[in-house]
Amino acid sequence: MMAAWVQRGFGGPDVVSREEVRVPVPASDEVLIRVAACALNRLDLLQRESALVGGFRLPHIAGMDIAGIVVASGGVEGESLLGQSVVLDPVVTCGACAWCARDLPGFCPTLRTIGSSRDGGFADYVTAPVRNCHLYDAESLSAVDMASVPVASVTAWRGLLGAGKLEPGETVVIPGAGSGLGTAGIQIARARGARVIALASGSDKCMRARELGADVAIDRSAGDWVGAARAETSDLGADLVWDHVGGAFLQQAIDACAIGGRVVMSGTTAGNDSTIRNTSIFHYGRTLIGHGGYTRHDMQATIEAYLCGKLRAVIDSVWDVTALPDAMARLESGNFFGKIVIRSV
Repeated sequence: MMAAWVQRGFGGPDVVSREEVRVPVPASDEVLIRVAACALNRLDLLQRESALVGGFRLPHIAGMDIAGIVVASGGVEGESLLGQSVVLDPVVTCGACAWCARDLPGFCPTLRTIGSSRDGGFADYVTAPVRNCHLYDAESLSAVDMASVPVASVTAWRGLLGAGKLEPGETVVIPGAGSGLGTAGIQIARARGARVIALASGSDKCMRARELGADVAIDRSAGDWVGAARAETSDLGADLVWDHVGGAFLQQAIDACAIGGRVVMSGTTAGNDSTIRNTSIFHYGRTLIGHGGYTRHDMQATIEAYLCGKLRAVIDSVWDVTALPDAMARLESGNFFGKIVIRSV
């Protein structure tokens, strides 16, 4: 048996409780991982309120960003990983369909996501396919650091470099500078040689965004961020605006964009519906780009960037696994900078 935080309904914190459940058994192409650390994502909150993703079932164990140690293998394929420290790619696919062959796992018809449509890392143990396990040196990087990497960082990597095609010398606007997406995005853009205009709420987050590498940090709560961003570009606008917010932010992103510039759409935390002025796109030759799903190559490249020190983990706080409700409350408050991580006892 193992301890796990199990969701048995939809609603507030009381629908999740710490219980004793059976240790999962790995399939022949899977391994069993003892969870060392698991980072929180906003999806953990959203799925507590309703089933957002196909295949979601109750009871459910959340937690997508997992680092741990392989302790058992369901078959010969995973035996070489026994005792190794791994960080998991949470997207589980068939590996054989036309989409997987094109390295577009997000469109695999059998796609399941660890921590979403299959059980995740808010538990002592979790199973994952061998191909989803990425090795790391536990003496150089901690499990807490590695657990902060997968979902937010690879989303930023894909949005800025894969979909956005960010080039050295370009100016990019990155919202939500204090989030996992934002802290990763600032570093990725700076490493690419771009000029970064970060958006954050409050002077403290703006200061920390500049310390992280943003050339300019604009306090969104102070008012017209679009005007402020355009002023920082001599009213030319940004070459690329990364919209992982959605809702009303999309039109603002378009307005902050240069003539012939690009807006990458990567998320909908502020809402799935947006109203835009068509002329603000076609008249100025701007391009709206859909993020699409990240590739296996994106995941590997992102992890390698952390392993070689090109990027660094930005950790807001670390909580004992028994204090998950408190960690979730901090995530829900929005009062954080970087990733919130739970660590096993």
